[in-house]
Amino acid sequence: MSRDREILRVAERLFYERGYGAVGVDLIGTEAGVTGPAIYSHFRGKADLLAALFDEAMDRLLVLAGPVRDDPRDELEHLVRATAQFALEQRQLLTVYTREDRALEPDARQRFRRRQRAYVERWVNALETLRPSRPQQELVSVANAVIGLLMSATTWPRDALKTDGLTELLTELALGALGLNARSEVVA
Repeated sequence: MSRDREILRVAERLFYERGYGAVGVDLIGTEAGVTGPAIYSHFRGKADLLAALFDEAMDRLLVLAGPVRDDPRDELEHLVRATAQFALEQRQLLTVYTREDRALEPDARQRFRRRQRAYVERWVNALETLRPSRPQQELVSVANAVIGLLMSATTWPRDALKTDGLTELLTELALGALGLNARSEVVA
């Protein structure tokens, strides 16, 4: 593992365990096996580490989401499944992502919000095709609610995460919330 990756993994773990505000560069350095000041040869500072983690979270989610699908129903099913998989497999990273966004520097926050909006727009575009009579603002709310439902797995107790087939269960719940059912057509 490269030194940059190692430092990021340590920062991710510490931000997850203690919160961004409670973690200093020296602690990250110590845990990563370098001096605190040595981190500055890899990152500009703690804020840069947090921004890199946010970029990584969005990158991983977008890789799972892959290219836009032509069929809006397939697109939504795929987005739901990708988001559920991301939430369950990247729980620690997603927790930092959902909990520490106010700590981002303004330019990093703006970049993150732009990428986040683009992801939600994919959901809304598919929903608009399936439900053209619904107001767009309603569809934005629906998309954010379902994404929130899936990402809420970061707050679940560990016992709830041990459910066999949890990705599929979450997918089925989210599709139901969208008015889709794997075995039936779109519900109006």
